[in-house]
Amino acid sequence: MRKSVWKKRRRIILIICAGIFGGITLLTGTGSGGNVFAQRVDENEATASGEARQDDSIQNDRVPDDSARNENVLGDGDQAEKSQEEQGEIFVKDVLEELTYMRVRLGRRYLGREAEYDIYGARTIVQPNEGEKQIIIRDGNRAEIFYGTYRGVKEYESYTELSDMLDAQFFLLPIINLELTDQRIKEQNYEMEFTEEEQLEGFLTALSYVGAVDIEAVQLTAVRIRFDEMYRPEEVQFHLQSETIAEEDLRTVEQELQQQYAYDDVVEEVSFEDRYNEILLKIQEIVPEKDVTAEQYIEDLSNVARAADESFLAILRDQSKQLIKKDGWDRRAVFAYLEAIDARFGEFRENSLTEIPQETYLKELEDTFAEVHKVGSGVYTYMFEVSGLKAKEKAQLVISQMGGYMDGNEMLQLAGEYQFDSEMPPHAEFLESYAACVRTAWQKKSGSYKILDDQKVHQFRMYIDRQNIQYVRSHFAGKNDYEKLQNYAKQYEFSLYYGEPSRHHNKILRKGRFEVQEYDKVLTPNRLSEFIIDVQTGAFITEWDILKVDEVTGIVSNSEAYPKQKTIEGKTIVDTESFNYAPANYEEAHQCLDVLPASPDKKKGDATYLENQVKKTMKKVWKSPEKYHYRERYRSAKDYKKEK
Repeated sequence: MRKSVWKKRRRIILIICAGIFGGITLLTGTGSGGNVFAQRVDENEATASGEARQDDSIQNDRVPDDSARNENVLGDGDQAEKSQEEQGEIFVKDVLEELTYMRVRLGRRYLGREAEYDIYGARTIVQPNEGEKQIIIRDGNRAEIFYGTYRGVKEYESYTELSDMLDAQFFLLPIINLELTDQRIKEQNYEMEFTEEEQLEGFLTALSYVGAVDIEAVQLTAVRIRFDEMYRPEEVQFHLQSETIAEEDLRTVEQELQQQYAYDDVVEEVSFEDRYNEILLKIQEIVPEKDVTAEQYIEDLSNVARAADESFLAILRDQSKQLIKKDGWDRRAVFAYLEAIDARFGEFRENSLTEIPQETYLKELEDTFAEVHKVGSGVYTYMFEVSGLKAKEKAQLVISQMGGYMDGNEMLQLAGEYQFDSEMPPHAEFLESYAACVRTAWQKKSGSYKILDDQKVHQFRMYIDRQNIQYVRSHFAGKNDYEKLQNYAKQYEFSLYYGEPSRHHNKILRKGRFEVQEYDKVLTPNRLSEFIIDVQTGAFITEWDILKVDEVTGIVSNSEAYPKQKTIEGKTIVDTESFNYAPANYEEAHQCLDVLPASPDKKKGDATYLENQVKKTMKKVWKSPEKYHYRERYRSAKDYKKEK
């Protein structure tokens, strides 16, 4: 349960610490031009009706002039509407297009608890949800998130990169598309319910677009809108159904989706302008990152601050020092750790109706700190991605934390406190982030790549392979390894990739002749983690079934411990899987980072040959068949069945 909670919250916190000092950007929209959500709704409407509706769309221009706001573009099917206008009927879309100010109070399913819109000025203020502190402001196309005096500000050149909710059209467009008039609203006593699929589509698109609902888990069956006497929405309620969510939980979601509206005729004690300027002044008071202490940072984390007595703070201080001085993390990563704790404490507050005892907070603190030491866990991945260390330093840091050292036989041994998270799957986000980090570290300014020259980083791949093999074998049922691999892909709902040639995993004796392909290479969809399959038996071909382990010294690295070099054991060691730092379709990067460091080079000797002595010994006996001799037999799962 803890892991699912963390994954649920992670999308929110990724924009916090990473966004503060550079790094991760949360994308809930694309492009910097017109309203992306509006474009999606227009496309959906066009698909549903068979033609694009031009008469009821809000203009995409951000700040239209008065003439543009009052202009109606009429199509061939608008004569009835024009006739109604001549009879004095009021159209809701015209009322809404004349708004100058709007405030929307929201539940916890949105970007914040309240959004205020200076519509003509194209400015927005979003106040944070309870227990959070970040304030969002938009001015024209730009947006900023202010996290607090000690946590800084994140700037966006295009507000749609943050959320289309920052435009009032996000809320108004689905209502405008209902094509309502004052007469229809009065007939329903200012309260209307909409149940038709076409009517609901715009609302559902909006909610799912910003992640307020999961359209795979819930169905929107009705929208209820209460209007004021000027035909403006006062409240919007949503009714949901689900086959997977409990009824009680579903009602909670509905409450968290409610929208309540107020307008420019509402008397405000402080003007929008004053509130906006007050936030700008706060942003100017930000303390530089280098001057921020852990204690100060905690002051801006409401959930942690609420739980932190002196003993609690003492633990956090000690942990922060250890993460930096002993484990090698930088300040950004430590602050990310504090953010992760704050998010988890926030979950406690959301899910508990009673006072949370201090022991619960302390236990969660202990568990979170333990998770930091599991490479690939949610917290570790977050800290790794947010860290401001240079790419090569980050790539080496992971190995250092895992106690990596080269023994006398050029074998990387891992003997540290940090270990791989046993729950990390082969397609894990951390593995993608680590591979991207390696690519960045060995990329030249010109964009081309240097050959990987760090023996530890090269051999770290084999330990990733071991984690992947163990994960599939231990987490999934099947009569053989291949069937377990298929069940793994089925559970995570993706297709394995069979499209790469397997020549380097069907080696032959130095003086031998290639006869037929026996093993096939299968990869995860990102083409980073690979598995070598014996097509006849369905078994993994992996060096980890051959390598010996000493409980004291680690992997037995003396090649003399593996005398059967010309047998299947020796062949298995050199035909084994090999995690990729770059997919094969990244041709230059794949060659420089994955292929050449594992390949003997007669011209350069061992300068770029980073294998351990066991593999070097085996590769003197076994070689890859020449391209003109090799024939690939297996290009899909269907080809395996032909062998049965």
